[in-house]
Amino acid sequence: MDSLVGAVVKVVPTVLGGRIDRVAFAVGVSDTPTSDLFPRVRRVSENEALDRTRRDYDEVAELYDDMVRQGDQVIDALSAGMINAFADLVRAGGSVGAVVDAGCGPGQWTDHLDRAGIRAYGIDLSPAMVAIARRYRPDLRYEVGSMLHLDAGDESIAGILAHFSLIHTPPDLLPRVLSEFARVVEPGGPLLIGVQITDTADTNGWVPYDHRASPAYLWTLDALADRLREHDFAELGRLRIVAPAPGKPPAGYLLARHDARSNE
Repeated sequence: MDSLVGAVVKVVPTVLGGRIDRVAFAVGVSDTPTSDLFPRVRRVSENEALDRTRRDYDEVAELYDDMVRQGDQVIDALSAGMINAFADLVRAGGSVGAVVDAGCGPGQWTDHLDRAGIRAYGIDLSPAMVAIARRYRPDLRYEVGSMLHLDAGDESIAGILAHFSLIHTPPDLLPRVLSEFARVVEPGGPLLIGVQITDTADTNGWVPYDHRASPAYLWTLDALADRLREHDFAELGRLRIVAPAPGKPPAGYLLARHDARSNE
């Protein structure tokens, strides 16, 4: 891996008590802190980044699905509130297009949108995750795909939900994802992003995060809002959810609308 300057990063899901407990990073230089390596990891190639995330989630798909289905009453209620607001904006826009659940995982929120009367389909890098989503809702459309290359025409998507899926995107690749979102979403279409957040990011607005399933990044909501603005998404609102347990990061949502006039 040229971008790692010779360091080898291996992701090992650790399962304790029938659940995904954490992810350990085995690094070629064992006395080098993981956080010191991440500025290099963010420059991995597109194929390497996608392959890593796909492999990691394929390995833990069933356990991840179990964790998602058990859920957290408070967090799920707040998440549903933001996703319902997103659905209301889609409905108010009157589009005949569908919503894409980008990084849909086991498909729980694609299912939620469908039950709310919103045409929706899901894509995910992980074939194992897509298989689980299809198992629960064989009547819905789920496809293996990448947020970097959405199989959709220009301005053909009514809205985009990226529910804790952008967190695995290396920061250097994030502008390309947001450009792709801006390409496919209709003018005025909403975008809802959910991420784990930090209040102590570096000057770029992010820090590395030892995620349970695959290497990830914590962002400040202000930094993400700035990135969205650069791609013609105007912020409509945000939500911060307190950390669920000591040592865990808080979560946040940004709700935006595609508006080519946002930079004027």
